[in-house]
Amino acid sequence: MDAEGGDDQRIHLFAPEFSFGFQDIIDELGLWTHRGIRADPDQLIEHVNKSSDEGGIDLIVFGTCEFDMNIWHNALADAWSRRREDDKFKIVCVVHNVDDLNWQSHIPYWSRRNAIRLLPIADHVAETFKSRFAVQADSSEALLYTAGLDHIPIDVHVPVLDIPSLPVKPLPRNLEKAVIQGTFSVGRRNYPGIFRDLIASLHEDPRAWGYHPLEGRKSFVPDAGAPAPPFRLLLVGAGGLEIPDELAYVVSMHTDLPYKDFYKLIADCDVVVPAFADNTYLTVQASSTVALATELNVPILVTNRTRRTYGYIDDPRVVITRPAAMPEVQALRALRTGDASAFLSSDPADIGISVGALQPVKDGVADMLREGWVRDMKSWDEWKGGVWRRNREVAEKILRDIA
Repeated sequence: MDAEGGDDQRIHLFAPEFSFGFQDIIDELGLWTHRGIRADPDQLIEHVNKSSDEGGIDLIVFGTCEFDMNIWHNALADAWSRRREDDKFKIVCVVHNVDDLNWQSHIPYWSRRNAIRLLPIADHVAETFKSRFAVQADSSEALLYTAGLDHIPIDVHVPVLDIPSLPVKPLPRNLEKAVIQGTFSVGRRNYPGIFRDLIASLHEDPRAWGYHPLEGRKSFVPDAGAPAPPFRLLLVGAGGLEIPDELAYVVSMHTDLPYKDFYKLIADCDVVVPAFADNTYLTVQASSTVALATELNVPILVTNRTRRTYGYIDDPRVVITRPAAMPEVQALRALRTGDASAFLSSDPADIGISVGALQPVKDGVADMLREGWVRDMKSWDEWKGGVWRRNREVAEKILRDIA
């Protein structure tokens, strides 16, 4: 939005000092060229209370409305009543989770005044909000059906930055490093399932992963004589998590990284593994990991459902598509070795029929291996160009709305 603003427009920032060196990222990428006031959050209302003639604010963008609106609603409502009818303001709510209901009781107040729009970071969050607003608009309760909820503008803006100096990885190369990014919570990421599947696969064929058999040891240790360097799984996030002894040399944890180191670490990986624990990130909540992976030119391992859900990644240039029947660890092994026979001959349901007997699954595995896991720079650049174009169109629409 900074880029779409005119020379006479200013963007004020009311926020605490950024942590982990994010201010350096802002400066290096020129994300705030129309610089206005930089102040603490508690100074926001002072400037909202001013008229436009006095330099007052006419557009407020909350980065996390689920948190911000509960704090600011009452003061903003008071400011709204103070300003002239022809000198009001509008609110843009960046939203992440449809099921976070704590703030949503404030929406009708602003929708009645045609003063709110939602800006989710993924397509499925936008569609779910639209669906729920449509249901509420059909309610028999007057407080709901008179609020105009089904007229609230909702657009998707994907947070993909133009990160400079991303690594140029050599070709050919082996799939050596996968990363799971997110809070170390088993309620959000399926760490137990990933660990279980990885240990089972290491027992089955440790050499395929670049490790020796256990042979009485507590941990699988790297095998320098394996066909490819040892596989590593990086966990990047916050919190604590117990790593099984067997995976001591396989799994590493990385926390509290400055943004530059955070970007560099993930960008140096070969694939991002979502490892979603349940359907939350596919129905009501957006995962920033999806945008982060594409931002850093690292393909993300997904199913067709995930592609359709997130919309903007429904493109083979930026994802690796596994059949839903193929667990993530099995897909990583197949991509690493170029051989999916172990998976296709397996019978995880224990019904006497191999999973590869289902032709659509077999075809999906063949498609995955044919497309491979390496994506070229030209494809990344073209895909990002499309995302940024759509983002600009959304920003221009928002600015036109207050003109």
